[in-house]
Amino acid sequence: MPQSAVIGVDIGTSSSKGVLVGLDGTVLHTAVREHAVDRPAPGHVEMRADIWWDEFVSLTRELTSVRDSDVVAAGVSGMGPCVLLTDENDTPVRPAILYGVDTRSVPQIERLESELGAEEITHRCGSRLTTQAAGPKVAWIAEREPELFRRARRLYMPSSWLVRNLTGAYVLDHHSASQSTPLYDTLARDWYTPWTDRIAPGIDLPELRWSGEAAGTVTAEAAHLTGLPTGIPVTTGTVDAWAEALSVGAHGIGDLMLMYGTTMFLVHTVPGLLRDPSL
Repeated sequence: MPQSAVIGVDIGTSSSKGVLVGLDGTVLHTAVREHAVDRPAPGHVEMRADIWWDEFVSLTRELTSVRDSDVVAAGVSGMGPCVLLTDENDTPVRPAILYGVDTRSVPQIERLESELGAEEITHRCGSRLTTQAAGPKVAWIAEREPELFRRARRLYMPSSWLVRNLTGAYVLDHHSASQSTPLYDTLARDWYTPWTDRIAPGIDLPELRWSGEAAGTVTAEAAHLTGLPTGIPVTTGTVDAWAEALSVGAHGIGDLMLMYGTTMFLVHTVPGLLRDPSL
C-alpha cells in the first residue's frame, strides 16, 4: 500500500530544493536544481520568475515519480522578501528584484524615511527601512522604470508565485508581507493603505493569510504539468528562513537559529513584538 507523503519545495538564491516526506517525518527523497542570479548592474541582483516555476515543475515530477508514495499535500517557501511585478495577465513586467542582497533602493530608502518619518515607520512597521525591505524596491521600479510600472497590477514573491501557478490563488503570508516595509502595518496586521497608495499605486496587493493555511488546491492544469494530484491542498508558504526555523524546532520562546546559505539569517523567538531601529 502506498505511503502517504507531502512534498515541500524551496526556491533559494543559488538553487531550488525539493523533498518528499512521509507523514511520520521520514525523508523519502530529495532533489536539487541549481541556478544563478543575474547581476545587470552594480548592486542589482535579479532572477526571472520562469526559473522558479520551471524548476518547481522539474522537482515535483521527480519527487512524484518515487514508487510506493501517495502525495497528499504540498508546501512552498522561498527567498525573500523579493519583488516580482506582473500585469493583469500575470506576465512579469521585469525580472524579480531579490531581497537585501540587491542594494539599488538606497536613494528610495532615504527619500521615504524623510517623507514618512523614520520613527513612524519603525512604530508602524517594526523596523527601519533597509535594502531588505520590499517597499523601496517597488518605489525604485516606479521611479526608474515608469513605463514598466504602469503595466504592473500584482506583487509576488517566490512562494506566492508558486501558489498562484498551482492553485490560482493570489495570496501572500503575513510574515512575508511584514518584510514589505513600509507597505504592511504590524499593528493592524494588514496592508497600510495610506502608504501602499503612495508607493504602489495601481498594484492590487494580495490577500493576506498565515503561512500554514491552505491557499487553495492544485488545479487540473497544474497537476498535468507537475505530476501532483489534482485537488490536494497547497500551503500559503513563507520566506525560507522562517520555514527553516520551524523545520528545526526553533520556534519556542528563547530559541535561536543561525541559518547559513547565500546569506546568513539569525532567527530568535521572543515573547512579544519588538520595535527597534536596529532590527
